Amino acid sequence: MSEQSPVAGADKIAVHSSRLWALLHFRLTDAIFPNTMAADHVGVSLVKVAFWLTPWMRGDEHLPLSHIAEVTHDRGLMWDKITVESSGGLNPLVIEGLPKGSARDFVAHVRTRINAAPLG
Repeated sequence: MSEQSPVAGADKIAVHSSRLWALLHFRLTDAIFPNTMAADHVGVSLVKVAFWLTPWMRGDEHLPLSHIAEVTHDRGLMWDKITVESSGGLNPLVIEGLPKGSARDFVAHVRTRINAAPLG
């Protein structure tokens, strides 16, 4: 995970769901191939593997910064959940089972990026 100043053009931050969280929730695919959410100067992306026997079939979803309406950080007892909602309101990007520190840093980074984005 690399993090630079939000003003820099090439910075990127990524978070991965916990394998232990996936095992405790009986999600074998997520335990073998953790979900990944990444943010850069263009937008937010989510990568999920649909089924553990077909890891080449990944679901890649991308949401440009200009279309992000809200970033929600749900805190749990041990792990957190991040939801990135679009301005249209359909199909939010959701990742669960995140370590607390990584989730906090990711949300702060994305919110800084959204606030720094030029309007119009």
